[in-house]
Amino acid sequence: MTPLGCVAMRLRTRRGAWALVLGLGCAMSSLAQTAPTADPNHRVQAVVPESAVPGAKPAPLVGLQFAIVNSAWSTTREGMTYSGGDIGKGVTLNYSAVLVQHPTGSFLFDTGLGRQVDVQYGREMPWWAKAFFQYKEVVPVRDQLERANVALPQRIYLSHIHWDHASGVVDFPDAEVWVSATERAFGQQVGPPVVLPSQIHAKTIRWRELVFSDKPVLGVFTRSLDLFGDGSAVLVPMPGHTPGSTGLLLRTGSGRQVLFVGDTVWNAQAIALQAPKILLARRLADANADAVQRLIGLLHELKRQHPEVMLVPAHDRGTQNALGYFPDWVR
Repeated sequence: MTPLGCVAMRLRTRRGAWALVLGLGCAMSSLAQTAPTADPNHRVQAVVPESAVPGAKPAPLVGLQFAIVNSAWSTTREGMTYSGGDIGKGVTLNYSAVLVQHPTGSFLFDTGLGRQVDVQYGREMPWWAKAFFQYKEVVPVRDQLERANVALPQRIYLSHIHWDHASGVVDFPDAEVWVSATERAFGQQVGPPVVLPSQIHAKTIRWRELVFSDKPVLGVFTRSLDLFGDGSAVLVPMPGHTPGSTGLLLRTGSGRQVLFVGDTVWNAQAIALQAPKILLARRLADANADAVQRLIGLLHELKRQHPEVMLVPAHDRGTQNALGYFPDWVR
């Protein structure tokens, strides 16, 4: 779930209902939702690559390649994305998915905001949460793939089941959707604003269960799942933000390594500083803030041991800009 435009504290009543305490963030919510100027990357564009021109033949795929497919954007302040960030600095957030292509198959990691997000959000997002969780200029992932004449993936792996990552699941009814049993149970137990039922309870969704093996990865993760059997795409459990959150380690054909860390942090700088989310955001967004902090420490150590591995949070546009966007591929 994305950083808050203004801050809310979640309090549990005896009935488990939500109560809100609005703080300083609300007083500056209009600032938080003001987009930084002169940023040409704000607009989400569906560009048709040369390979989509009739008659063009794509080059044979050698090794793994991936592309970030950004479906929408919003804005906030850096100080809302991690403790100690600059509250006066505006930042842009992505709602993105990762399209992975391998010689033996393809898949999506997360789905971004989908074709039905306006209905999902309009009907199920609580009125008070709409001030916090906003989005702009939706171009669904499926639309972008179809316009580029790219074959639709038959598998989807979710970093976690929050609304801004699972919105597009229903756009791919033929795809298998993979999460851990822990994450699936979490989605069945909680509801808005973090999980929107219409996104994950459709009977047409082809759910599949992830099962990890006791195979260490990068010296910090003790369990993993090698999707292609060659080390090029490896899932790792990253519980904390949600009980079954999952990260994705990719190694491209050229040897480049990128670890997508989901919403463990909202800004890569938080890993460098070992900084948590701000207090009220931790209470609203993280299922287990202590586990998240331990994981941030592990990621900090991973980066120290393996500086060649790029760490990419799900909503950090500043980091994702360095990789580019679909239809451009990281090879």
